[in-house]
Amino acid sequence: MRFVSFIVAILCACHVYARDMLDLRAFGEPASSTIYLFSSPSCPHCREFHKTIFPELLKNYVKTKRAQILVVDMVYDEAGIQAAMLMRCLPEEKSQKMMGWLFENQSRWMNSKDSKKLFLQYTLPLGMTMKEFNSCLNDTDLRNYLLNQRDGLSSLYRVNAWPTMVLRQGNSVKSFVGSDKRAILYGIETDIKNFEKKTAASKKAK
Repeated sequence: MRFVSFIVAILCACHVYARDMLDLRAFGEPASSTIYLFSSPSCPHCREFHKTIFPELLKNYVKTKRAQILVVDMVYDEAGIQAAMLMRCLPEEKSQKMMGWLFENQSRWMNSKDSKKLFLQYTLPLGMTMKEFNSCLNDTDLRNYLLNQRDGLSSLYRVNAWPTMVLRQGNSVKSFVGSDKRAILYGIETDIKNFEKKTAASKKAK
């Protein structure tokens, strides 16, 4: 009975968070392979990842429409939470620009006594008004949703470090953790290529 309850709980969790995927920061259109990227704008290792590995993922999978990347904001510190909230309040393209700015200027806003002021200086030129800026950061529903989504998805995929990538293909799930660029890119390419071959063979058999 406990086993059955456990399976039901997992299936329910998958349904809930699959429904909420559109609320994640998405790169690319939905595809047969989905890469969940668990990352924090205030994480130094994530900064290096976005500098060295993320561009390769965009080039090899998003631009070629082989996979979609969904960013899960693993935020804990207040500045990181505010940064993630502002990215959620911006349109997709501008949100992606802000993510790049946050990583490029990470030490600056993380070490600032008033990171909110720096965020304002960047978001205003992106078209966000002062009223929208304050409304976004005061949105308790957004804050709670962000934290619940972080806890729910990290628990669902057993993520306890970041950056972590979870490659989901149908019912298959595989995690990639670490800083070895070559190993990560090779592993993802191998899995996606094998999945593409299986999918093509299955369609051919029909």
